Amino acid sequence: MSKPELFAVTGKPVAHSLSPDIFRLLFAALGLDAVYTRLAADSAREALETAREIGLRGLNVTSPFKEEMLSVSDDQDEHAKRVGAVNCVALLAAGAESTTAATEVPEAESAARGRHRAPGVGYNTDFIGIIGTLSSLGIDPAGRTALILGTGGAGRAAAYGLVRAGAARIILAGRSPGRTKAVAEVLGCAWTSIADAGKILGDVDICVSCLPFPASRILAGRLRDGCPVVDAHYASAPSAPAAGGSHLPAAHRWLFHQAIPSFEIMTGLRVSESVRQKIFEQFATLGARPKRHVALVGFMGTGKTTTGRQLARLMGREFVDTDETAEAVAGMSVPEIFAHRGERSFRSLETAMIGKLMSGSGRRKVISVGGGAVLDAANRKLLADTCRVVWLWAPARTALSRVDVATRPVLDPGEPLASAERTLAARMPLYAAVSDLLFYAAAGSPLDIARRIKDEMDQTL
Repeated sequence: MSKPELFAVTGKPVAHSLSPDIFRLLFAALGLDAVYTRLAADSAREALETAREIGLRGLNVTSPFKEEMLSVSDDQDEHAKRVGAVNCVALLAAGAESTTAATEVPEAESAARGRHRAPGVGYNTDFIGIIGTLSSLGIDPAGRTALILGTGGAGRAAAYGLVRAGAARIILAGRSPGRTKAVAEVLGCAWTSIADAGKILGDVDICVSCLPFPASRILAGRLRDGCPVVDAHYASAPSAPAAGGSHLPAAHRWLFHQAIPSFEIMTGLRVSESVRQKIFEQFATLGARPKRHVALVGFMGTGKTTTGRQLARLMGREFVDTDETAEAVAGMSVPEIFAHRGERSFRSLETAMIGKLMSGSGRRKVISVGGGAVLDAANRKLLADTCRVVWLWAPARTALSRVDVATRPVLDPGEPLASAERTLAARMPLYAAVSDLLFYAAAGSPLDIARRIKDEMDQTL
């Protein structure tokens, strides 16, 4: 049986990203056996190395990693080089031929992706996304004057896209005059400072904000009537009117329209217009799905219990460990349950414990979930429905170095590393499928990881 292919989005923060919603809808529509999660990291380099080790096939990239990803990826397409930023990476198997054809028409990539040192080819599809967004709003930028706020990766992609779409004049506004001028010269734009942007707001036809905060802080009602604003700060962007009665925020539209070509690049599959429209409508109707608890999943030795205790303390929540709870109910240790009652008995007890923990309206919890709990479909559904699920990942060798092999009944004492690698490989797609957020567990102490998880959770809870 083939294993699902793994994909993720990375950035800092990344817990707020809606990319998983789009990709999961695409996977379902096209019948692709694949899972998609969010990869938390401190840098683009860390994210890419983690993606390689886990065996991801593709990685979407959001702020603030787009520019750094250009320098750490192994190759880049022409658009990424021109923009100076990468927003998606296709991970190829060692020896696979890199194709950096025009992003608008991605080539099929039939070679299987590899792990570890898999070459990462960087692409930019943000410039396609901005034009798709304007088109969905009934706006043709050809011959128009556009103001772009911000000179980061998204801002440069917007300028590049508008140049290619035939905008008559594009003004790039940034905080640093030297940087803004340099970027504008490369892209063939005019430039000004953020401080002076207000002087021309009344004379532009289109405004694109790629600032790390809502554009309303700067615009303050100074745009002329009818001038559309596309705000890349989509987590707090206002709704924008559109044809067909949809009120999907413009920034969500940008996310959607850059995601389709990213999907095509990373999978080698084409998305027909009918499927694109179906996914757009489904994405537009998705609502918030608040979840009461935070659950930590992952293989043995990844620090779920120690990290969970620290996280519960930081968040002011009750901490529960499902293995400890099962031991208290059974009156014996997990190895003893396996030895005397068998794994099936333990799994039944584990499922009952998880069901009880997730039911009711009691105090919000941080829950450390046993490494094999994801084997049960009912457990996965409960976790996905009620928890923000954090997957703590580490290579099998690292995880094994942190545990007493004799106390781990799923390991073969004669060949612990080989059995650990087999077990982890089998469970990884399940961890990925249920998770909202992935952390490399060996990237710091349990307290460090707990603090980083809290920082991400604070963006969404």
